[in-house]
Amino acid sequence: MDGKPRYYLIVVIDIERFGRRTDPMQRWLREQLYAILDKALEQAGIGTDDVAVTSDRGDGCFLLLRPSVSKLDLTTRFLDALQTGLRGHAQRGNEETALRVRVALHAGEVSEDRRGWVGEALNTACRLVDLDALRTTLAAASRSGLALAVSEDWHAAVVRHDYPELPASGFRELPFVAKEITSHAWLRVPGYDEPPGLGAAAPAAERPTPSAPRPATDTPATHASAADSASAAATPGPAAPAPPAGGNHGPFAGAVFHNPGRVYGGNHYEGVTPDEAHADPARNGDGA
Repeated sequence: MDGKPRYYLIVVIDIERFGRRTDPMQRWLREQLYAILDKALEQAGIGTDDVAVTSDRGDGCFLLLRPSVSKLDLTTRFLDALQTGLRGHAQRGNEETALRVRVALHAGEVSEDRRGWVGEALNTACRLVDLDALRTTLAAASRSGLALAVSEDWHAAVVRHDYPELPASGFRELPFVAKEITSHAWLRVPGYDEPPGLGAAAPAAERPTPSAPRPATDTPATHASAADSASAAATPGPAAPAPPAGGNHGPFAGAVFHNPGRVYGGNHYEGVTPDEAHADPARNGDGA
Protein backbone atom coordinates (compact mmCIF):
# COMPACT_ATOMS: atom_id res chain seq x y z
CA MET A 1 0.00 0.00 0.00
CA ASP A 2 1.70 3.19 -1.19
CA GLY A 3 -1.32 5.49 -1.18
CA LYS A 4 -0.82 6.50 -4.80
CA PRO A 5 -4.01 6.98 -6.87
CA ARG A 6 -4.50 4.50 -9.67
CA TYR A 7 -7.04 4.25 -12.46
CA TYR A 8 -9.79 1.66 -12.00
CA LEU A 9 -13.13 0.75 -13.50
CA ILE A 10 -15.69 1.14 -10.72
CA VAL A 11 -18.82 -0.98 -10.31
CA VAL A 12 -21.21 -0.18 -7.46
CA ILE A 13 -24.14 -2.49 -6.66
CA ASP A 14 -26.93 -1.84 -4.15
CA ILE A 15 -29.79 -4.17 -3.21
CA GLU A 16 -33.27 -2.69 -3.55
CA ARG A 17 -35.32 -2.37 -0.32
CA PHE A 18 -32.51 -3.95 1.68
CA GLY A 19 -33.14 -2.00 4.90
CA ARG A 20 -36.75 -3.18 5.05
CA ARG A 21 -35.75 -6.82 5.43
CA THR A 22 -35.12 -8.75 8.63
CA ASP A 23 -31.53 -9.37 9.69
CA PRO A 24 -31.59 -13.07 8.68
CA MET A 25 -33.05 -12.15 5.28
CA GLN A 26 -30.38 -9.47 4.77
CA ARG A 27 -27.63 -12.00 5.43
CA TRP A 28 -29.21 -14.50 3.04
CA LEU A 29 -29.67 -11.89 0.29
CA ARG A 30 -26.02 -10.87 0.60
CA GLU A 31 -24.96 -14.47 0.12
CA GLN A 32 -27.19 -14.76 -2.94
CA LEU A 33 -25.86 -11.53 -4.43
CA TYR A 34 -22.21 -12.49 -4.10
CA ALA A 35 -22.87 -15.92 -5.63
CA ILE A 36 -24.66 -14.33 -8.59
CA LEU A 37 -21.96 -11.66 -8.91
CA ASP A 38 -19.10 -14.16 -8.95
CA LYS A 39 -20.81 -16.21 -11.65
CA ALA A 40 -21.56 -13.12 -13.75
CA LEU A 41 -17.90 -12.05 -13.64
CA GLU A 42 -16.81 -15.52 -14.70
CA GLN A 43 -19.30 -15.66 -17.56
CA ALA A 44 -18.15 -12.24 -18.76
CA GLY A 45 -14.55 -13.46 -18.92
CA ILE A 46 -13.45 -11.24 -16.01
CA GLY A 47 -11.01 -13.26 -13.93
CA THR A 48 -9.93 -12.93 -10.32
CA ASP A 49 -6.72 -11.17 -11.42
CA ASP A 50 -8.86 -8.51 -13.13
CA VAL A 51 -10.64 -7.66 -9.87
CA ALA A 52 -8.32 -5.55 -7.75
CA VAL A 53 -10.84 -4.98 -4.95
CA THR A 54 -14.23 -6.24 -3.81
CA SER A 55 -15.41 -4.07 -0.94
CA ASP A 56 -18.59 -4.73 1.01
CA ARG A 57 -21.09 -1.91 1.60
CA GLY A 58 -23.60 -3.76 3.77
CA ASP A 59 -26.50 -3.41 1.34
CA GLY A 60 -24.24 -4.13 -1.62
CA CYS A 61 -20.64 -3.78 -2.69
CA PHE A 62 -18.27 -2.01 -5.00
CA LEU A 63 -15.65 -3.49 -7.30
CA LEU A 64 -12.45 -1.91 -8.54
CA LEU A 65 -11.42 -3.55 -11.81
CA ARG A 66 -8.09 -3.16 -13.54
CA PRO A 67 -8.15 -0.99 -16.70
CA SER A 68 -7.29 -4.03 -18.83
CA VAL A 69 -10.96 -5.05 -18.51
CA SER A 70 -13.04 -3.96 -21.48
CA LYS A 71 -15.62 -1.30 -20.60
CA LEU A 72 -17.79 -2.62 -23.40
CA ASP A 73 -17.71 -6.16 -21.97
CA LEU A 74 -18.52 -4.79 -18.54
CA THR A 75 -21.53 -2.89 -19.89
CA THR A 76 -22.79 -5.80 -21.97
CA ARG A 77 -21.54 -9.30 -21.14
CA PHE A 78 -21.22 -8.73 -17.40
CA LEU A 79 -24.57 -6.97 -16.97
CA ASP A 80 -26.32 -9.53 -19.20
CA ALA A 81 -24.95 -12.33 -17.01
CA LEU A 82 -25.91 -10.45 -13.85
CA GLN A 83 -29.45 -9.98 -15.19
CA THR A 84 -29.66 -13.70 -16.01
CA GLY A 85 -28.60 -14.62 -12.49
CA LEU A 86 -31.16 -12.28 -10.95
CA ARG A 87 -33.91 -13.68 -13.18
CA GLY A 88 -33.01 -17.18 -12.08
CA HIS A 89 -33.24 -16.09 -8.46
CA ALA A 90 -36.67 -14.55 -9.09
CA GLN A 91 -38.00 -17.75 -10.63
CA ARG A 92 -37.13 -19.64 -7.46
CA GLY A 93 -38.27 -16.96 -5.03
CA ASN A 94 -41.18 -14.74 -4.09
CA GLU A 95 -41.85 -11.18 -2.96
CA GLU A 96 -40.24 -11.73 0.43
CA THR A 97 -37.00 -13.06 -1.08
CA ALA A 98 -36.92 -10.67 -4.04
CA LEU A 99 -33.40 -9.64 -5.04
CA ARG A 100 -33.10 -6.69 -7.42
CA VAL A 101 -30.21 -4.27 -7.66
CA ARG A 102 -29.16 -0.82 -8.80
CA VAL A 103 -25.83 -0.74 -10.64
CA ALA A 104 -23.54 2.22 -11.36
CA LEU A 105 -20.54 2.26 -13.72
CA HIS A 106 -17.80 4.89 -13.58
CA ALA A 107 -14.01 5.04 -13.81
CA GLY A 108 -11.23 7.15 -12.37
CA GLU A 109 -8.40 7.52 -9.88
CA VAL A 110 -8.78 5.75 -6.53
CA SER A 111 -6.20 5.32 -3.76
CA GLU A 112 -5.94 3.16 -0.67
CA ASP A 113 -5.21 4.16 2.89
CA ARG A 114 -5.08 2.15 6.11
CA ARG A 115 -8.87 2.12 6.42
CA GLY A 116 -10.02 1.55 2.87
CA TRP A 117 -10.39 3.24 -0.49
CA VAL A 118 -10.89 6.89 -1.29
CA GLY A 119 -11.18 9.16 -4.31
CA GLU A 120 -13.49 11.57 -6.07
CA ALA A 121 -14.26 8.96 -8.72
CA LEU A 122 -15.40 6.48 -6.07
CA ASN A 123 -17.58 9.16 -4.46
CA THR A 124 -19.16 9.87 -7.85
CA ALA A 125 -19.96 6.20 -8.45
CA CYS A 126 -21.56 5.84 -5.01
CA ARG A 127 -23.63 9.00 -5.54
CA LEU A 128 -24.66 7.65 -8.95
CA VAL A 129 -26.09 4.39 -7.60
CA ASP A 130 -28.16 6.38 -5.08
CA LEU A 131 -29.89 8.59 -7.66
CA ASP A 132 -33.61 8.94 -6.97
CA ALA A 133 -34.32 8.45 -10.68
CA LEU A 134 -32.49 5.13 -10.63
CA ARG A 135 -34.55 3.98 -7.65
CA THR A 136 -37.73 5.12 -9.39
CA THR A 137 -37.06 3.33 -12.66
CA LEU A 138 -36.08 0.09 -10.92
CA ALA A 139 -39.30 0.17 -8.89
CA ALA A 140 -41.27 0.59 -12.13
CA ALA A 141 -39.34 -2.09 -14.06
CA SER A 142 -41.08 -5.26 -12.93
CA ARG A 143 -39.64 -7.25 -15.84
CA SER A 144 -36.02 -6.61 -14.89
CA GLY A 145 -33.77 -7.57 -12.03
CA LEU A 146 -31.58 -4.48 -12.32
CA ALA A 147 -31.41 -0.85 -13.37
CA LEU A 148 -28.17 0.71 -14.59
CA ALA A 149 -26.74 4.22 -14.36
CA VAL A 150 -23.53 5.19 -16.14
CA SER A 151 -21.59 8.39 -15.64
CA GLU A 152 -21.06 11.09 -18.24
CA ASP A 153 -17.47 9.89 -18.76
CA TRP A 154 -18.57 6.28 -19.20
CA HIS A 155 -21.23 7.30 -21.69
CA ALA A 156 -18.72 9.33 -23.70
CA ALA A 157 -16.20 6.46 -23.73
CA VAL A 158 -18.57 3.58 -24.52
CA VAL A 159 -22.30 4.16 -24.90
CA ARG A 160 -22.34 7.05 -27.38
CA HIS A 161 -20.48 4.95 -29.97
CA ASP A 162 -23.65 2.88 -30.42
CA TYR A 163 -22.02 -0.55 -30.67
CA PRO A 164 -24.24 -3.26 -32.18
CA GLU A 165 -24.39 -5.06 -28.83
CA LEU A 166 -25.03 -1.81 -26.91
CA PRO A 167 -27.56 0.47 -28.67
CA ALA A 168 -27.24 4.01 -27.38
CA SER A 169 -30.98 4.55 -27.85
CA GLY A 170 -31.71 2.37 -24.82
CA PHE A 171 -30.19 4.96 -22.46
CA ARG A 172 -32.01 7.98 -21.03
CA GLU A 173 -30.05 11.11 -20.11
CA LEU A 174 -30.92 12.84 -16.84
CA PRO A 175 -29.36 15.56 -14.69
CA PHE A 176 -26.96 14.19 -12.07
CA VAL A 177 -26.84 16.66 -9.20
CA ALA A 178 -25.65 15.30 -5.86
CA LYS A 179 -23.80 17.33 -3.23
CA GLU A 180 -20.61 18.48 -4.98
CA ILE A 181 -21.55 16.88 -8.32
CA THR A 182 -23.29 18.66 -11.20
CA SER A 183 -23.23 16.48 -14.27
CA HIS A 184 -25.39 14.08 -16.30
CA ALA A 185 -26.17 10.39 -15.95
CA TRP A 186 -27.54 7.88 -18.43
CA LEU A 187 -30.00 5.24 -17.26
CA ARG A 188 -30.90 1.90 -18.82
CA VAL A 189 -33.09 -1.04 -17.83
CA PRO A 190 -32.51 -4.39 -19.59
CA GLY A 191 -35.57 -5.52 -21.50
CA TYR A 192 -36.98 -2.01 -21.96
CA ASP A 193 -36.63 0.33 -24.92
CA GLU A 194 -36.85 3.25 -22.48
CA PRO A 195 -36.32 3.22 -18.69
CA PRO A 196 -39.84 3.10 -17.23
CA GLY A 197 -41.32 5.33 -14.57
CA LEU A 198 -39.46 8.52 -15.49
CA GLY A 199 -42.22 10.40 -17.30
CA ALA A 200 -41.85 12.26 -20.58
CA ALA A 201 -38.50 12.64 -22.30
CA ALA A 202 -36.59 15.90 -22.21
CA PRO A 203 -38.32 18.85 -23.97
CA ALA A 204 -37.56 19.48 -27.61
CA ALA A 205 -35.72 22.66 -26.65
CA GLU A 206 -33.14 20.51 -24.86
CA ARG A 207 -32.98 17.85 -27.57
CA PRO A 208 -33.49 19.64 -30.88
CA THR A 209 -34.85 17.65 -33.80
CA PRO A 210 -35.59 18.76 -37.35
CA SER A 211 -39.03 20.30 -37.62
CA ALA A 212 -41.44 18.96 -40.23
CA PRO A 213 -42.61 21.58 -42.76
CA ARG A 214 -45.92 23.13 -41.79
CA PRO A 215 -48.68 22.81 -44.40
CA ALA A 216 -49.70 26.01 -46.17
CA THR A 217 -53.01 27.46 -45.08
CA ASP A 218 -55.06 30.44 -46.14
CA THR A 219 -56.46 30.98 -42.66
CA PRO A 220 -54.12 31.31 -39.66
CA ALA A 221 -54.94 28.88 -36.88
CA THR A 222 -55.43 31.73 -34.43
CA HIS A 223 -58.27 33.13 -36.63
CA ALA A 224 -60.23 29.90 -37.03
CA SER A 225 -63.96 30.55 -37.03
CA ALA A 226 -66.26 29.50 -34.22
CA ALA A 227 -68.24 27.41 -36.73
CA ASP A 228 -65.11 25.47 -37.70
CA SER A 229 -64.32 24.85 -34.04
CA ALA A 230 -67.85 23.69 -33.34
CA SER A 231 -67.78 21.39 -36.35
CA ALA A 232 -64.51 19.82 -35.25
CA ALA A 233 -65.82 19.32 -31.73
CA ALA A 234 -68.98 17.66 -33.05
CA THR A 235 -67.12 15.15 -35.21
CA PRO A 236 -66.82 11.93 -33.27
CA GLY A 237 -63.40 10.29 -33.17
CA PRO A 238 -62.63 6.58 -33.01
CA ALA A 239 -63.87 4.83 -29.89
CA ALA A 240 -61.22 4.17 -27.23
CA PRO A 241 -60.33 0.47 -27.01
CA ALA A 242 -61.72 -1.40 -24.02
CA PRO A 243 -59.08 -2.42 -21.43
CA PRO A 244 -58.05 -6.05 -21.62
CA ALA A 245 -59.63 -8.45 -19.17
CA GLY A 246 -57.56 -9.55 -16.19
CA GLY A 247 -54.08 -8.22 -15.50
CA ASN A 248 -51.42 -6.51 -17.59
CA HIS A 249 -53.22 -3.20 -18.00
CA GLY A 250 -51.47 0.04 -18.91
CA PRO A 251 -47.95 -0.10 -20.36
CA PHE A 252 -47.82 -3.89 -20.14
CA ALA A 253 -51.17 -4.54 -21.88
CA GLY A 254 -50.92 -7.61 -24.07
CA ALA A 255 -47.57 -8.71 -22.63
CA VAL A 256 -47.08 -12.43 -22.09
CA PHE A 257 -45.57 -13.47 -18.77
CA HIS A 258 -44.34 -16.93 -17.93
CA ASN A 259 -44.93 -16.57 -14.19
CA PRO A 260 -48.20 -14.71 -13.51
CA GLY A 261 -48.15 -13.06 -10.09
CA ARG A 262 -44.35 -13.41 -9.87
CA VAL A 263 -42.33 -10.26 -9.31
CA TYR A 264 -38.74 -9.21 -8.97
CA GLY A 265 -39.70 -6.70 -6.29
CA GLY A 266 -41.46 -3.40 -5.75
CA ASN A 267 -45.21 -3.08 -6.24
CA HIS A 268 -45.49 -4.24 -9.86
CA TYR A 269 -47.18 -7.62 -10.30
CA GLU A 270 -47.26 -9.65 -13.48
CA GLY A 271 -50.85 -10.57 -14.36
CA VAL A 272 -52.44 -8.72 -11.41
CA THR A 273 -54.71 -5.71 -11.83
CA PRO A 274 -54.34 -2.59 -9.64
CA ASP A 275 -57.79 -3.36 -8.09
CA GLU A 276 -56.66 -6.86 -7.17
CA ALA A 277 -53.44 -5.54 -5.69
CA HIS A 278 -55.26 -2.91 -3.62
CA ALA A 279 -57.88 -5.43 -2.45
CA ASP A 280 -55.16 -7.68 -1.07
CA PRO A 281 -52.35 -5.59 0.51
CA ALA A 282 -50.26 -8.72 0.98
CA ARG A 283 -49.76 -8.77 -2.80
CA ASN A 284 -48.57 -5.18 -2.93
CA GLY A 285 -44.88 -4.50 -2.23
CA ASP A 286 -43.55 -1.34 -0.65
CA GLY A 287 -41.89 -0.26 -3.91
CA ALA A 288 -38.95 1.72 -2.56
